[in-house]
Amino acid sequence: MPKEWPETINGFTTSGRLQNHNGARSGLSHFAALFQTLIFLLLTGSIAHAAQKQYAVEFDAPPAIVQLLQRHLEIAQSLDNPRLNDAEWQRLIRATPREIRALVATEGYFSASVESSTDNQTDRSSVKFSVNPGEQATISEIELNFSGEILQQPTGDQPGIDQLKAEWGLIENKPFTQEAWGQEKRKLLSELVVYRYPNARIAQSRAEVDSKTNSVRLMVHVDSGNQRRFGDLEVSGLQRYPESIVRNLNRIKPGDDYSQSSLLKLQSDLQSTGYFSGVEVIANVDADNTTPIPVEVRISENKSSKVGIGVGASTNTGARTQLTYDNLNLLDKGWRLNTSLRLEQRAQSLNANVALPTTEEGYRDSFSNHTAREDIENQILTTSNFGVQRSWGTYRFEQSIGANYLIEHLKVKDVESTRKDAATLSYGMTLRRTDNELMPSRGYLFNVNFTGAPVDSLSDGTFLRSYAKTQLYYPLTRSTQLMTRLEVGAVTGANSAPATYLFRAGGDQSVRGYAYQSLGVAEGDAIVGGRYLLTGSVEVVQWLSSQWGIALFTDFGDAANETSEIKPVYGYGLGARWKSPVGPIGADIAYGEDTGQYRLHFNLGVNF
Repeated sequence: MPKEWPETINGFTTSGRLQNHNGARSGLSHFAALFQTLIFLLLTGSIAHAAQKQYAVEFDAPPAIVQLLQRHLEIAQSLDNPRLNDAEWQRLIRATPREIRALVATEGYFSASVESSTDNQTDRSSVKFSVNPGEQATISEIELNFSGEILQQPTGDQPGIDQLKAEWGLIENKPFTQEAWGQEKRKLLSELVVYRYPNARIAQSRAEVDSKTNSVRLMVHVDSGNQRRFGDLEVSGLQRYPESIVRNLNRIKPGDDYSQSSLLKLQSDLQSTGYFSGVEVIANVDADNTTPIPVEVRISENKSSKVGIGVGASTNTGARTQLTYDNLNLLDKGWRLNTSLRLEQRAQSLNANVALPTTEEGYRDSFSNHTAREDIENQILTTSNFGVQRSWGTYRFEQSIGANYLIEHLKVKDVESTRKDAATLSYGMTLRRTDNELMPSRGYLFNVNFTGAPVDSLSDGTFLRSYAKTQLYYPLTRSTQLMTRLEVGAVTGANSAPATYLFRAGGDQSVRGYAYQSLGVAEGDAIVGGRYLLTGSVEVVQWLSSQWGIALFTDFGDAANETSEIKPVYGYGLGARWKSPVGPIGADIAYGEDTGQYRLHFNLGVNF
């Protein structure tokens, strides 16, 4: 007859006790003292002897079974206990066969036999357990039953019964293990709990073992409970900032199906605004299951203003000092003002950006002013930019449009300075399809941007700048990762285009092994921008641990005024990688084939 196999395998824990029996006391004090001294010597000698004794255990079983036993058996864990003694050792030997049979049963071996042999010596005791696990049981039948409002769910709506049954991972006539059995039940329940049915539960489950046929019959009964929907939004903790900041980012509407991913998305969007030091989004699914679930947002606010100062260095532009001032509540409207003064050896800049709160329609508007001077490769470029931008969309698919007015002064060594103005319109689009935002290991990123000066009267001529970049991530093995990058650009009407919109290559994020923006069009002793750009990279990272890895890479690229003049140069190198809390950090040594020089490069995060 079939018998029911328990859902979990309980370990067995016992403890030995040392009991001291005192002999009758003599009425003579000197005999009592002598007796106590003798007992003390015997005990201390016994303890010293026990401390020197060694214990060992050996398993004769298939390798997978040996690993299981070494990880979980009490006798194996007790070998490192300095207080282990002969009495406890004998107790463990007696209890171990029962534990072995219980453990191998979790792997589907229900008819295991265990034999033991011991070797007891004065200074060493060992035991060997020979385990014949027998034949692994197979799954003979799987029965999935459902109750609750999921039975009234329209066909095609997810998660549906047909979908849940199709995604069930255990298959008839395949080996049974307790781990896989538990994992599939958790996955089945999770599909319901995270969407529409947060009160779903496993009402009943059985794994019935038939010892005659060495098979297991599985049965799971899932009660979905009521289908739940969201109610109104409730916000608490706001003092400085308007409540519209939270409500405009909320995409959860009353009557929407309950969804854990919607709650997590709202929390992530609020945390990324910069207004809040802490955000907690709660939906109390244990409340009355016949009414909509209110969405409660609890806020801890950041201070509205902050001043910062910092120093650093870049292999592109040298040593750096930076002063910043941020105001998160400009004009008491929740506008975010970010300003910075950055002084570097080869570049200086003064920036101010005002970002408005996200609108109810999901638009993110901003306007900015950027003034900069850079002296790179004998080209001195001074610019002032005034711009406005509107962005919308999600992290996976983001778009933007903008308008900008540029005033540029260009000075090339031994050439008279020139000025160009340009009023431009732009459109940008970014696709992100990666498994992780900070540490992608699989997927791709794609960005395209078009900037043009369409009106001749507002600029020193018309032009169109087109630019595209893509990065690919692919895991070759569990610890080996391939990354590739391709970058292309073109400018039409380049005689009218300011140098700001032309292309140069070389440096940390371009072609390693070459100086920053050292690849372009030669003009005397200077390198200036070209109309066309082509760069790329192939990199393989071997992770040596969960956080550290080494990288081997090849970069190539060039910029020129004609496509026929693009002659990519190559850089080769070796680097170290660290998975930091803010993204991957890299330090590279690269050799420039065209220059015959080695250069040091640093990289932080995913630049996209």
